[in-house]
Amino acid sequence: MIEELTGYFGTGGRLSSCLDGYEYRPEQHEMAEKVLSALRGEHHLIVEAGTGVGKSLAYLIPLIEHVSGGSAGRAVVSTYTKALQRQLVEKDLPFLKENLFPDIGFALCLGSENYLCLRRLDISRQHGLFDPGDEGEMRGLLKWSESTDTGLYMEISPSFSLWSKICREHDLCHGRDCRFYDGCPYQRAKERERKSRILVTNHHLFFAHIASGWNVLPGFETVVFDEAHEVERVASDYLGVEVSNTKLRYLLDSILSKRRKGLLARLSWLDDDRFSGIAAILERVRGQGERFFGDVAVWLGQDKAKRIRSKGQFVDIITEHLDTLRAEIYKLYDAALDKEEKKDIHAIEERCRVFIDSMETVLEQGLEGYVYWTEVDGRKTRLSATPIEPGGILRPHLFELVSPVILTSATLSVRGSFSYIKDRLGLEEADTMLLESPFAFREQMLLYLPGGLPMPGADDYEEGIYREVERILGLAGGRTLVLFTSYAMLNRVCELMRLKGISVLKQGEADSYTLINRFKADGHSVLFGTYTFWQGVDIPGDDLQCVVITKLPFSVPTDPVVEARMEALSEEGKDPFYSFQVPQAIITFKQGFGRLIRTARDHGIVAVLDSRIKRKAYGKAFLESIPEVEIVRDMDTLRERFEKQKLSFQPGEAVNG
Repeated sequence: MIEELTGYFGTGGRLSSCLDGYEYRPEQHEMAEKVLSALRGEHHLIVEAGTGVGKSLAYLIPLIEHVSGGSAGRAVVSTYTKALQRQLVEKDLPFLKENLFPDIGFALCLGSENYLCLRRLDISRQHGLFDPGDEGEMRGLLKWSESTDTGLYMEISPSFSLWSKICREHDLCHGRDCRFYDGCPYQRAKERERKSRILVTNHHLFFAHIASGWNVLPGFETVVFDEAHEVERVASDYLGVEVSNTKLRYLLDSILSKRRKGLLARLSWLDDDRFSGIAAILERVRGQGERFFGDVAVWLGQDKAKRIRSKGQFVDIITEHLDTLRAEIYKLYDAALDKEEKKDIHAIEERCRVFIDSMETVLEQGLEGYVYWTEVDGRKTRLSATPIEPGGILRPHLFELVSPVILTSATLSVRGSFSYIKDRLGLEEADTMLLESPFAFREQMLLYLPGGLPMPGADDYEEGIYREVERILGLAGGRTLVLFTSYAMLNRVCELMRLKGISVLKQGEADSYTLINRFKADGHSVLFGTYTFWQGVDIPGDDLQCVVITKLPFSVPTDPVVEARMEALSEEGKDPFYSFQVPQAIITFKQGFGRLIRTARDHGIVAVLDSRIKRKAYGKAFLESIPEVEIVRDMDTLRERFEKQKLSFQPGEAVNG
């Protein structure tokens, strides 16, 4: 036992005296000791901590102990969801500071686009860089800018469409040369970060930090990834390359939009002939861009995404004209006399250069070990290069540079093994720990595996699913979360549903936060969602009593990135289905399963309607990766056991962070 941690977590320890409802949990204490040992030994650690362990305090307390010594420097805690990020900075860290560590400083780190740029706001006001009809919104923003302490977007209405024109953008920031530097919300935030020992951020900003050459966050020596099951996916996005019609449109509009707003409109010294000449080049780039991405969309046809298997699949009709535009922008830099204008011109010229380089990289497939693909998502058409084995990049660019790195989540193992996550992240040398949930799952929940349902792909599959969902809702009376693996199936099942007295809430009708609040407020509602709702959804108590998993969450094998990763595994002599798809699906399955039991007093049903979990050999791996629970196989028994469960289950609740 590590003596100083026993003083916090042990019976009669410091937590018990300041945390109402505290209950000693050996799992929490064990995790804290393992984390402190990793910190002191500077070795990487992977910890799966089941729901209820209280993992945030289990890593925060040893982390603060470690960095408070003065020589251990600064630590980063990175989360995937905003909900956990807010819990850390609004609840857990303030509690620890008030009661246990009064000297510890912590800061929330957000991307710079979340902050108001006073200089860009002033330019927009002076030069009228907003569109007709936006005057009212601009007045509201100006009024808010005079009273805000943080300058953060989260303070204002999400309907403000002008934000992209007045937020901070790193390459348009003038730093100490800015006339608004002393009052800059972003610079004040960075000063707080530099004075803090604990930085709380998210995976997206963390990997943006790495991709930028470590130029976003202050220096640190240690990182804890909470919700670490998402690290591979986020890292793959930020360590790749992408070009899109929306990025090109934003670049061109920042120079001169179709409504004659943008950089050129600000340059009062620019004569009409030169203005018209540059505008003509820009419109040529815009037209070529529309044709190019239009051709990509035609090539995709009915496919949402497709792999680009060879160089020269698309003829580059953009970069030559964009480079001409870049050269003209560069000439403006030489002609400008105002320092602010020169900096802004340089930033725009550099954006043109980056787009050209990215375009050539993707079309010429200039990176080894990457998969090249394209996708249409709504109005966005993009071409991407994504690393096939992100672990090969993470190892030298993260794990060999930062030590220790601690990864934790409720879902990192498969049948008790961490081989999958270690392989995917390139983290062969790491200690591991698996801590089961202290909750009494066998008493708190029932797992319903109905018999007789059609297999996925059968003609009557969707009809069988909706009929079973209707039967379950008839039992639960609402308070049910139904999880799908695709929007298409979600919508088709919704169309078939005929429910009386139950409100149907569907992903896409509103933002997730609004839908969850509506669900909680209506005890006779059902919420239909896809992957957004498989994780990060925390609805404790009686508001949620049933989770339905309609289909095992296997990745689509024809997805370009999945396909390339499976091919790479095959070339290594591995079975891609069992070494990649099954483990990946199990981790997502565990996330969905974990939506139901969030506290020691929760109870209810998880129903899995995919008959493959019983009929296929790999189904056993899914069941062996979740806590031991009572399995019910027919509706009559489920009804009887559920009613008995509701009457008999009245345990208390402990709150250990």
